[in-house]
Amino acid sequence: MFKKILIANRGEITTRITRACHELGIKAVAVYAKEDEYSAHRFAADEAYLIGKNEQPIDAYLDIDEIIRVAKAAGAEAVHPGYGFLAENADLAQACVDNGLKFIGPKPEHLRMFGDKLVARQVAMKAGLQPIPGLTGNVTSLAQVKTFAHQYGYPIMIKAANGGGGRGMRIVENDQQLAAEFDQAKDEALKSFGSDEMYVEKDIQHPKHIEVQVLADEHGNVMHLFERDCSVQRRHQKVVEFAPSVVLTPERRTEVCNLALKLMKRVHYQNAATIEFLATPEQFYFIEVNPRVQVEHTVTELITGVDIVKAQIRIAAGEDLHQDIGLPHQADLHFHGAAIQCRVTTEDPENNFMPDTGRVLTYHAPGGTGVRLDGNVYSGYVVTPYFDSLLVKCCTKGDDFAEARVKMLRALHEFRLRGVKTNIPFMVNVLRHPTFVAGNCSTTFIDEHPELFRFDHQPDTPIQLLRYISNVTVNGFAGVTKQKHLNSAELPQPRYSQLQPTSATAGKTVKDILDEQGATAAMDYVKKQSQVLLTDTTMRDAHQSLFATRMRTHDMLPAMKIYDQAMPNLFSVESWGGATFDVCYRFLGEDPWVRLRLLKKYMPHTLQQMLLRASNAVGYQNYPDNVLKRFIDHSAKVGVDVFRIFDSLNWIEQMQRSIEYVRETGKIAEGTMCFTGDFLSSTEHKYTLDYYMQLAQSLIDAGAQMIGIKDMAGLLKPQAAYELVGHLKAKFDVPIHLHTHDTTGNGVATYVAATKAGVDVVDVAMAAMAGTTSQPSMGTFYYALEGDQRQPVLNMHNVEVLNQYWAGVRPLYHDFSNGINAPQPDLYRTEMPGGQYSNLKQQAQSLGIKDFGQVKAKYREVNQLLGDIIKVTPSSKVVGDLAIFMIQNHLDKKNIFTKGRHIDFPESVVNFFAGDLGQPYGGFPKKLQQVVLKDHPAITVRPGSLAKPADFKAIKQELTNKIKHTPSEDDLQGYLMYPKVFIDYFKNYQQYGEVMDLDTTTYFQGMRPGEVKHIQYGQGQEMILKLDFISTPNQDGKRTLFFELNGRSLQLMVRDNSLKETVKATPQAAVDDPGQLGMPMNGTVVKVNVQVGDQVKAGDILVVTEAMKMESAVKAPFTGKVAKIYASVGNHLKSQDLLLTLTK
Repeated sequence: MFKKILIANRGEITTRITRACHELGIKAVAVYAKEDEYSAHRFAADEAYLIGKNEQPIDAYLDIDEIIRVAKAAGAEAVHPGYGFLAENADLAQACVDNGLKFIGPKPEHLRMFGDKLVARQVAMKAGLQPIPGLTGNVTSLAQVKTFAHQYGYPIMIKAANGGGGRGMRIVENDQQLAAEFDQAKDEALKSFGSDEMYVEKDIQHPKHIEVQVLADEHGNVMHLFERDCSVQRRHQKVVEFAPSVVLTPERRTEVCNLALKLMKRVHYQNAATIEFLATPEQFYFIEVNPRVQVEHTVTELITGVDIVKAQIRIAAGEDLHQDIGLPHQADLHFHGAAIQCRVTTEDPENNFMPDTGRVLTYHAPGGTGVRLDGNVYSGYVVTPYFDSLLVKCCTKGDDFAEARVKMLRALHEFRLRGVKTNIPFMVNVLRHPTFVAGNCSTTFIDEHPELFRFDHQPDTPIQLLRYISNVTVNGFAGVTKQKHLNSAELPQPRYSQLQPTSATAGKTVKDILDEQGATAAMDYVKKQSQVLLTDTTMRDAHQSLFATRMRTHDMLPAMKIYDQAMPNLFSVESWGGATFDVCYRFLGEDPWVRLRLLKKYMPHTLQQMLLRASNAVGYQNYPDNVLKRFIDHSAKVGVDVFRIFDSLNWIEQMQRSIEYVRETGKIAEGTMCFTGDFLSSTEHKYTLDYYMQLAQSLIDAGAQMIGIKDMAGLLKPQAAYELVGHLKAKFDVPIHLHTHDTTGNGVATYVAATKAGVDVVDVAMAAMAGTTSQPSMGTFYYALEGDQRQPVLNMHNVEVLNQYWAGVRPLYHDFSNGINAPQPDLYRTEMPGGQYSNLKQQAQSLGIKDFGQVKAKYREVNQLLGDIIKVTPSSKVVGDLAIFMIQNHLDKKNIFTKGRHIDFPESVVNFFAGDLGQPYGGFPKKLQQVVLKDHPAITVRPGSLAKPADFKAIKQELTNKIKHTPSEDDLQGYLMYPKVFIDYFKNYQQYGEVMDLDTTTYFQGMRPGEVKHIQYGQGQEMILKLDFISTPNQDGKRTLFFELNGRSLQLMVRDNSLKETVKATPQAAVDDPGQLGMPMNGTVVKVNVQVGDQVKAGDILVVTEAMKMESAVKAPFTGKVAKIYASVGNHLKSQDLLLTLTK
């Protein structure tokens, strides 16, 4: 027996052979290329030596002289080639013979015989086997192939004469494909096998791939170890293999195994081999002989108990199969049970199985009864583009095929493989498919079942959150000051046990009445109340006005859970809509629909109120009527009870359909008039008391069930409130709902006056979230009515429990605060809405405008230029945008009419003057309209009336194509409102997952070295995360963060964006620009077929790339001209690195 064997291979098969050596008491010698220096196989061996210095990685393992040199230097007596690389190379076998080394495999003449597919066909035919019809000589020209195709008919298969494993193999369906596929197959064969000899054969339709494992010794003993079914293939490479075949009868099993023996005996074969057949119901067609150990030898070992690799070694040492090795004679050999093998690779099934590369962040392997793993992967292993994409072979054994399949599904689900994409989801789909369950797959199974590519994505929340934390730790969060030290103390949460028992005065809340009796009954209840009712705005307009709408659902949840019990006599909570919708997507990484569902879940007895911008819904544009209706219907279904409907210009025509659509849902339609001006002033001639009375009448005529007064800037003075509410209550039999901001400091006084005039509901906020640009304080308003019979029904102990919690929440958002800490009576002149005040201040600061007083003055000037319009989103945005724009462009109320003729104004301003927001009361200032619009047309009708109804089916398909799965109604609604914002959110969600689970300090700040976080996610799950260390940036500007996740070390690399100016980055192809062609996967450019200026047709092959020995063609997406080429032959590029650009 040998004392030392060199293994001329890499990866998992080298480790497999090393284990066999160790069991036989033999020392194993490994070789490795420089790019493989961290590969597990070299550390498993007793000795390991670098080969192929200054060679390409693949070439190192193909260098016969190097293999022989190391074998002799290390004192090895034999060489085992494994599979792939030089395993079927007769020159290596001959070199071993010439240098006194034993080649663990067949004789060189057998390798030559079966390495040449044409000779192999002839030998098989002489042995009585039936090959597939094909060309018998070496194929050298395209004309030969075309003649054969026309004789036997398409499809045909082009194959490398000296290859295997699916390399250099193409199925061609017609003449049009032939030239390109033939050339690519030849190139691939040359790279993989050192020869571009090809042969051609007829492609058999829907066959099964059956192969027989054979062992033969030098004493004339030949035996089979039964068959394997390898029909589940993709690109002619096996994906899932099992033994024995499920569908073969005992008679057919005997037939195919005997055919294999017949061939091997005829040629006096020695060592291990696999004879492959395509099986139809009538015939076994010989394909080829693989004169080596196969990747899938494992399943045969599991059902027979025969160690094939050890048998190979012992056969090479001259031992007899039966007398020395102890294998039973053929008649006494039986298989037991069934076994399945799945090849876990880094191929991405959602990207045409492109191989992924990168560092394996986590590797937890399955185990238990009946599970076997053969792999080369570990946590921290780096997958390069140079070698095969195989990570690990997972095999399971059961008493029968059904049990082995169930074990395999269990094992695949146990894998925790993070950092690179894998084909595990695809294999799960294969194993669950009824055709596979029946064991009846053909070689075209994958191609014929597109449903295999529909994946039930199971998020890997820990690694997604880790990515987010890493990114924000390194790069910070926009608008947030990065803190050196973080306060990680947990925020005390309000508890039900802290509350004093309280109940609704009528035994039922307004929400209960709405649900049980309908909107009319709910409104009747409101009108009958002697005490004024309250709407709490803490969870929407309060934080919008105080800190730019940035409050996260994470911080709302603890309060949500006790609101029903703490304050059952509220009218409603304003909790949704308005700016919260897009801010959730844009800045908070949240789905606003999830927030709404949580509100409904935890507050089932409290009305949920939203702000609806009439025909703008929750957007900043007019939507078609059917989009508006669908949005309202879905909002009502998910959880909205009260729709506060307003138009930014008080244009009733814009609000009519929204009111109608809300009424149809059975929810409450609050028709709202936006308040501006000062009708108490003798100089006010536009927004008079009569104006508001007529507007209220129009809203009621349109179907409004209650009237809202929306005083966005806090302009409604106490006496004006008393007169307006008093007149409304005297004339109209509907509830009146008043909303103001306390920016001027007059909010509580205004509410007291309105209460005395008979207002039904007022908007307040918890004291910790009240005052200044927010709403008046709930508690202050309560005590202001002490002794008044209309004092609201509140349990102030319970209010304080909640207030204490909100007091702890507010500092978390300090960076977004508008900085207003005192009343701003000057707003009686600027008329700026409270919510806009904080947003506009953030916007001005980001643009370098430090003096906000300048912005306020310009805001007043712009309002007068526009004709003193109603100012509420989105019309207030027009005023704010134009104010900022005029400051930046040095414009004023005089020079704007001259300079403005040569300047393009902001889109929001152009849209306003074009009539896209509707028609302002009193009309547009014509002179300025001409300056802004120039040649842009204007409309005078309701924009929605001109909008073509949305084709929901087409839009849903468009969204499906973009996000690669069927969107939910929530997804569709987000996309309808904000297409780009939603797609950006969706991409971030895929990358970062449920960031809502993170506490707010971590969300905005990340972590600091030494910090430990216990993060709750999902149901009953927790991750324990510690940040140990952050590295200095590498040459690519990336930092490595060293974590411990649940006690296991883990590293993550993040680009430091602050260094982007000093790090030269390869340009990336823009995903949404078809003229920018990117690298399809990490790999090498092997051909550039065009030059700048070339005219190309759609489908022309422009660039050929190669990764992991697999070539991919980059084709022209349209007919056009090559504008610029960025790549050149030999470039090692990453996925989506820009190759070239085309123009039409």
